[in-house]
Amino acid sequence: MIVPAAVLVSLSWMCLFYYATFGAGSSCIQSEREALFRVKADLQDSSGRLSPWAGSNGDCCKWPGVVCDNVTGHVTELHLGCPKCPENSTFKGKISPSLLELKQLSHLDLSGNNFQGIPIPGFISSMSSLKYLFLDGSGFGGVIPHQLGNLSNLQQLGLRASVYAPYALYADNLQWLSGLPSLEYLDLSHVNLSSASDWLNMINTLPSITELYLSSCQIRHNPPLAKVNLSLLSTLALDQNQFGPTSFPIWVSHMKSLTSLNLAQNNLRGTIPGELQNLTSLIYLKLSSNKFNGSLPHWLFSFHHLQYLNIYNNNLEGRVPNSIGNLTSLVTLDLSYNRGLRFEGGIPASFKSLCHLRALHLSGTRLNQSVSELLEILGECPSTSLQRMALSECQLFGQLSEEIRKFTRLSRLSLEANSISGPLPMSFGELKSLTYVTLDRNQINGTIPTSFGELSELQWVDISLNSMEGVISPEIHFAKLTKLSRFSASGNRMTLKVTPDWIPPEPLGILHLNSWYVGPAFPKWLQQLQYLGSLDLSNSGISETVPDWFWAKHSQFYYLNMSHNQIPGRVPSFILAHSADTLFDFSWNRLEGRLPVISSNLTALDLSSNLFTGNLIKFLCFNPTQVRETQFLNLQDNLLSGEIPDCLRSWKNLLVLRLASNNLKGKIPRSIGSLTSLLSLRLQNNSLASEIPSSLSNCTSLVSIDLADNSLEVSGKLPECFSNFSAMASSSKIEAEGVIALFFGGMQSFVEYQFLVTKGQVKGYSTILNYVRSLDLSWNKLSGKFPQQMMKLRALQYLNLSHNRLSGEIPGDIAAMGSLESLDLSGNRFSGKIPPGMASLTFLNLLNLSHNNLSGRIPSSTQLHSFDSSSFIGNIALCGRPLNVSCSTRYIFIVPGSGEDGLVWLSVSVLAGFLVGFWGIVGSILGCTPWRELYFGFLDHMGLKL
Repeated sequence: MIVPAAVLVSLSWMCLFYYATFGAGSSCIQSEREALFRVKADLQDSSGRLSPWAGSNGDCCKWPGVVCDNVTGHVTELHLGCPKCPENSTFKGKISPSLLELKQLSHLDLSGNNFQGIPIPGFISSMSSLKYLFLDGSGFGGVIPHQLGNLSNLQQLGLRASVYAPYALYADNLQWLSGLPSLEYLDLSHVNLSSASDWLNMINTLPSITELYLSSCQIRHNPPLAKVNLSLLSTLALDQNQFGPTSFPIWVSHMKSLTSLNLAQNNLRGTIPGELQNLTSLIYLKLSSNKFNGSLPHWLFSFHHLQYLNIYNNNLEGRVPNSIGNLTSLVTLDLSYNRGLRFEGGIPASFKSLCHLRALHLSGTRLNQSVSELLEILGECPSTSLQRMALSECQLFGQLSEEIRKFTRLSRLSLEANSISGPLPMSFGELKSLTYVTLDRNQINGTIPTSFGELSELQWVDISLNSMEGVISPEIHFAKLTKLSRFSASGNRMTLKVTPDWIPPEPLGILHLNSWYVGPAFPKWLQQLQYLGSLDLSNSGISETVPDWFWAKHSQFYYLNMSHNQIPGRVPSFILAHSADTLFDFSWNRLEGRLPVISSNLTALDLSSNLFTGNLIKFLCFNPTQVRETQFLNLQDNLLSGEIPDCLRSWKNLLVLRLASNNLKGKIPRSIGSLTSLLSLRLQNNSLASEIPSSLSNCTSLVSIDLADNSLEVSGKLPECFSNFSAMASSSKIEAEGVIALFFGGMQSFVEYQFLVTKGQVKGYSTILNYVRSLDLSWNKLSGKFPQQMMKLRALQYLNLSHNRLSGEIPGDIAAMGSLESLDLSGNRFSGKIPPGMASLTFLNLLNLSHNNLSGRIPSSTQLHSFDSSSFIGNIALCGRPLNVSCSTRYIFIVPGSGEDGLVWLSVSVLAGFLVGFWGIVGSILGCTPWRELYFGFLDHMGLKL
């Protein structure tokens, strides 16, 4: 076919006209350029992301974030999102309505900015050309405008709210979704849908939807669907909602096109629903952090397309069957922390079929298998693809074998808290991809192999709490560890032998070498670690003074533990904390001089067991109007003197206060009542006098009090404040949030070391403060009766009132204190019988009632008879087991041949003579005050000697 020349000429002219009119796609339209300038003007752009948007003659189609139509020059896409930007690079301000002038705009992305809670602009609903709208994580707040339902061409809509921002985005209903028939992608994650009871019915009106994300939407309603219209839905995320134990979304099982399903963290209970077996196309299934019980359903192992299976942190139990090997497409398997889940005889041999597996998480399940056998099975695949292996707390035992060398792609290895023994194999150094390894809390011995230094990608190492020993030469063992950021090896007995020219890994930020031998000199190589923030060199044999250069950089540490050394010298006059949650521990050294002033944001300070002198005035009262963040303060066992100043109001965040074993005197200050968060108070072994302040009643959270070995006086009865200690009255868990363990960093509740004085012995025990409730007022001058208000302290576990002047009877209702494990009332003046209710204290394992004036029979019970006789000695009128004194013969003498009548009359005569003689003497004593005081003083003296 021949085209006429006239036609060709006409077509050429048309092309030239079009080119002249609309250009070559290289220049934007002037009105739209001006609109973009106005958009820029309304945005706060502190980082200058839009600085190229300049010049009145500039081509806006070449500006970053702007996409134009190559033919018409109209702006069609505007990409102003920055989901991975730091806060100082995000846009703030407002959204200009000039966007309406971009008539052909089909794609608008404002995600990842921070518009600080302003509402989503209503005018966006008039941008009828929009097909893609992304406002995810941009700090919008308020109600989602219903007018968004006018965007009938919309195919993708992202309204995911900011996770950590204080601005709430919510929807009162979702009826507006019915106006979006073309919608294929919808993300409303973190939008509050608790009031949108129509959410499911409205979602069901979206016939084109393929991806739906409703994570953490506070959905409580799960209405049934008569007919499911979501036939194209392939991805569904409903995790982190509030469906509850009986509200499993059964309608999900009708969507056979689903390839990805996330129902994690929904408090779902019961067995894994059988309805899910219809979803045979699933590639991704996440059911983690629910409360599913029962066994793994057999139908699950027929999902041959499944690549990701996560049932972490449920209550599954029973045996994992061999058929798990049928899931040959698996890439990620996570069954961890189902405590009842067991692999009889270890993982089955069928695991060798899972050759695509890259991540295996079985921590917290019961493997009960040799680690070498496990590695042999997992290493059966021709090319082992495993990159992550998490097998902590799995009851693994035996030695790590040379099989480990097969896992050359392994980047993360977690084997902590097992019973793995023996040395680390030399082949460990062949895991060239390894970045993260945790082997802590095992029984590994030997030393670190020299091949360890070949792991050039290694960033995180934890081998703490093993039985390793030997000499470590960093020049060899750390030769190529240039990326190492954490090395935790505390609790081993190794020696660090460093040459003067050794340069430690520059990124090292965490170094924990507790119980290593690093001394006696202070390690100079620390000076080169500019990123070091957490350092533990406790119990490391250092006996040299801390150099000035170290004190100069102390503020860079958020955790510093130099305790249990022999470090002499003085500390700086001012200790500056790095940030909140900063912990310093210099206890058990030979530091001396005055206490330093500390910055208000220091979270925990332990200077106990040193030689500090002087008073507490400057330390406690420096800048008294500034509230301190300090939660843990331990100054006990020093040489501090003077009074405790009455300026504790600024320390109101204290959870633990220890000033014991100093030379403090005077009163306990009234301002101690300002410490309303206080959990533990230790003031024992000082010379404190006067009465216990009534303001202590404000400290209702107190769990542990020790005021022993002072000169505190109370006449009549103990203060009513003891009945206010509600934490001792309830056995509910006490959280110590914000305090990181001084010796086990990262815990939310901290470990205390307490002392219990019973039967003349000091017993030490390490306890979690959450569970220990103790009260020790021994060795003071308390008088009066047993404090009846203590009966309210039903959760109290340790009570010591020994060596005071308390009198009267032991309350008959002492059985109300049913949690008592230790009770010491020795060295007082208690009289009367031992109440029978004491036999009901079934948790009692330490009891001391010695050296009182108790009388009568010790109640017959297995519990009380299990204690040694020393628990009851010094009570001259007490009889019965376990004392070697028989109650039936104590005052009856049998005369041979007298018969029963003679025995009776003899008993009566002896008893009458005893009563006359006893009251003749005792009556005289009681009637004469000087004799009475002398007599009771003599009894006290003799009782203590017994």
